[in-house]
Amino acid sequence: MTTDPPSAPLSAIPALLVAVRAMDPSRVVAILDEAVGRHGIDLTVDEVVFPALRVVGTFWANGSLDLAHEHLLSSAVTRWVYARLERQEVRRGGRILLAAGPEDLHVLGLDCLELLLAVRGVEVCNLGGRVPPGSLVVAARSAGAAAVVVCSHNPTVTTQAVGAVRAVAQAGFPTYYAGSSFASQFVRQHSPGDPLDAPLSVSADLLVRRHTRAEARVAVPVRLDDAQQSA
Repeated sequence: MTTDPPSAPLSAIPALLVAVRAMDPSRVVAILDEAVGRHGIDLTVDEVVFPALRVVGTFWANGSLDLAHEHLLSSAVTRWVYARLERQEVRRGGRILLAAGPEDLHVLGLDCLELLLAVRGVEVCNLGGRVPPGSLVVAARSAGAAAVVVCSHNPTVTTQAVGAVRAVAQAGFPTYYAGSSFASQFVRQHSPGDPLDAPLSVSADLLVRRHTRAEARVAVPVRLDDAQQSA
């Protein structure tokens, strides 16, 4: 008796494209759930979600798909992320703050990073898009952030993104940045903090290792009479 070899995560992408062409967000969510069952959440995010987004973006750029298809996939992935976030429990100390740059509305990467951190038991404060530097610092202080991640995917607003990173770092918070706004070596030389260049699962592991800790579990004493009653 022979068994079929396990499929690679990328094998889910053709089915996703079919669902996107059919404008079927529920099918997109179902395919992602199936991928998690086969490959786990990390590989699904790193090797299914983002490759699919790149393929759809390429097809839109060359006219094979419409902008509506790209929006459909992004919206369905967001729906999938939020549904899975509701199932997670905080098991570690150390809150991670996430935010997009002051002029950036691209938040899907942040949402996926939030999910991977939440799966690891980390509490996350995700501020979403277009967060001004001053507001980012206020949020970091109010949240008692263990670390701050700033993401920006718009190279035309690099100056503003670097300003946000610098403001948080100068306020004394461990700071990380990601996205194409920080792609050039010149920008990186003038940006405090550390880049997150690795796949999201690796970046999540790094943040967990550096800035969170296992929560101490407090044992609840059992009274003798309670134990006897339950016997």
